Amino acid sequence: MKKHLLFIIAGIALFFLSRPAAAQESNLLHFMNTTPQALRSNPANFPDSMEMYFGVPFLANISVGVGSPLSWSDIFIHRRDSLFFNRHLTSTMPDDSHISADFNYDIFTFGKRFNNKHYITIGLTAKGYGDVGLPKDIVNLLVNGNSAFTKKPLTLDASFFGIAYGELSVGYGYHINKNWTLSGRIKLLGGIASAYSESLKATLATNPDTYDLTGSTDILFKTAKGNIFENLGVGVDAGVYFKTPLQGLEFGLSFIDWGFIRWNADVTEHRGVKNNQSISFTGITNITSGGDVMKTFLDTLKNQLDLEKRNGDAFRTVLPGRLFFSASYNFSPNDRVGLLFRTDVLQHFDRSGITIMYNRLVSDWFSVSAGNNFLFDLGAFNPGIAMNFSASTFQFYIALENFRSFYIRDMDGIRLQLGMSIALY
Repeated sequence: MKKHLLFIIAGIALFFLSRPAAAQESNLLHFMNTTPQALRSNPANFPDSMEMYFGVPFLANISVGVGSPLSWSDIFIHRRDSLFFNRHLTSTMPDDSHISADFNYDIFTFGKRFNNKHYITIGLTAKGYGDVGLPKDIVNLLVNGNSAFTKKPLTLDASFFGIAYGELSVGYGYHINKNWTLSGRIKLLGGIASAYSESLKATLATNPDTYDLTGSTDILFKTAKGNIFENLGVGVDAGVYFKTPLQGLEFGLSFIDWGFIRWNADVTEHRGVKNNQSISFTGITNITSGGDVMKTFLDTLKNQLDLEKRNGDAFRTVLPGRLFFSASYNFSPNDRVGLLFRTDVLQHFDRSGITIMYNRLVSDWFSVSAGNNFLFDLGAFNPGIAMNFSASTFQFYIALENFRSFYIRDMDGIRLQLGMSIALY
């Protein structure tokens, strides 16, 4: 039976690993159900022995993460004491790259179990997420110029999406029996700021004799900002947790942050003045000795890609929704292994990844998890470590993930998550 389960899990993992992956949020904490932070990715994973918890106000959870297709050592080459720009850096990039960043800041969290059957959770959180889609040809054009694109037109299709909002959540969970737990959360959302691109496209051709660029553009993006009461939305989380008859084997499935925000306040539409018209770029002109080359370049570019702003209609953005599927096995009272599949559904694309982990309960006051995220477009080495400390009723946790190298210059992403809670047993 164990072999069949392992084959099924491995098959699911290999299927989803064939898709682009770049998950940046903490995955190791999903399995550390000695801390209430495990509820963030599955609301049905309420700690068995915990009757109530409070997140320390403004310190319950602080989480930041960044990711990029390039590290410092990809962009610059070190030779002895000299530093050289790497003109072949695009060879290390996938065709469709993304630079992303996000944060989560819990202002207040609370959870309570009733009669070993029911539990409720309440939370107040500030969240933000941003992503820039950067096709490799854009970087190639900026680094090597347009001489490589004389035989065929160059089509550029970029994107960006950013959102910051507050979230008030109320959750309820129910232990059906000793094996099954169901839970859900309803969220009231208040938007602070948003920006997203509907179109950031350009089709360019290079004259093989003069190397002038000609073509057309299609630029349209929207922005909005306001207080949390002007831009309202709703979201839901749902989760199920199953403890199998096979002692120690457990499965979880959850859907997180499925919802939207409607933006009504200070909505602005930015549109290219020369959209779908012929444009030309002959290079940088009127540079005098000692002149500001970058300013001249930006002024020249602005003349060709000028934008007009006007009041826009209200619009709606969906949240970065996530799906989690987990399997774990306790092969001793203090040792646990786990496998987590995760996929994120974002504004312009989706991404997936697999995490394997090992958790050890070292003592009553200390547990540690170590694992690795297998990410298709970031390689196979994305290690992480998480620790949970307890002192009386206080709990402190910290997780560090996706540091692909132990040298800062070789890092292209990292996630740090930490917080404090008061737990009653």
